[in-house]
Amino acid sequence: MRESTTSMIEALPAAGKGRLRVGEKALAIALFLMVFIAWLHPQELALSIRASLATVAVLYLVAVVALSRAAQPTLALVREFLPVPVVPFIFLHLGVLIPLVHAAHYDPQLQALDRLILGAEAQAALYSLRIPAWLADVLTLAYSTFFFLPIVLLVALVRARDPYVPRVTSTVILTFLVSYAGYFLVPAYGPRAGVAKERYASLPPGLVGAPIRDLLDHWEKTKTDAFPSGHTMVTLAVLHCARRRAPRLYNALLPIGVLLIAATVLLTYHYLVDVLAAVPFLLVSLGLARWWCGPLPRKPS
Repeated sequence: MRESTTSMIEALPAAGKGRLRVGEKALAIALFLMVFIAWLHPQELALSIRASLATVAVLYLVAVVALSRAAQPTLALVREFLPVPVVPFIFLHLGVLIPLVHAAHYDPQLQALDRLILGAEAQAALYSLRIPAWLADVLTLAYSTFFFLPIVLLVALVRARDPYVPRVTSTVILTFLVSYAGYFLVPAYGPRAGVAKERYASLPPGLVGAPIRDLLDHWEKTKTDAFPSGHTMVTLAVLHCARRRAPRLYNALLPIGVLLIAATVLLTYHYLVDVLAAVPFLLVSLGLARWWCGPLPRKPS
């Protein structure tokens, strides 16, 4: 373990050049926007929540500014992995902010769009489809890798001394944040909270599926996060970056990514339209990344 960490530190250049990266700026902006929303609603949100958001926003900004000016390789490693706890922190606090901005939810409209795309019979068949226990386990395991896929990509690129690590990190961060913006625009609980509630409850427990799904339900504090499918967006972004900068890793992640995206629908976490909408939302995030960071070139074979 120590040798692995040492090799990653040695793979990094000096941490600081005095400039914040696009991903760091985007995370700071997102945090302070959350603080702004929270402090606009002192009656609805407890002081502890508003204070914690403000504290994390200030600490993050101070940390990235300090790291951008540091020169030690060890601090470069800290800088690369600093977004890892910050992105989940943002997600876990969206649930208390979304109703303050947009109190409605659009599950009926998304169900109607699914019916339009699939047809009434195919939609009913989808929500009554029975899957074997082993497949439910496989899909649940794949679905639960969502936050780990970007970390695996980051570790691989850092170890490979890839000079485009900041660009890849910024691309993935922007993809997360664009998906979060979608939750504010179109709040929706997803089919498992309504039309497919019985189907979700009747999924076979399997060996590991049921405990993992229960754990995910417990950890997921943001419930109106169906549209667009962030799981699909981020997985596709990771695969896109891996295909360009780490082809071998791409080959390993591709089957996991396919299973993960399939799980979003088969386990009734998302409507089909959520998954389809992930593509244009992803194109927006990739376009923003290309505009702000520059293109991500393909690694020479």
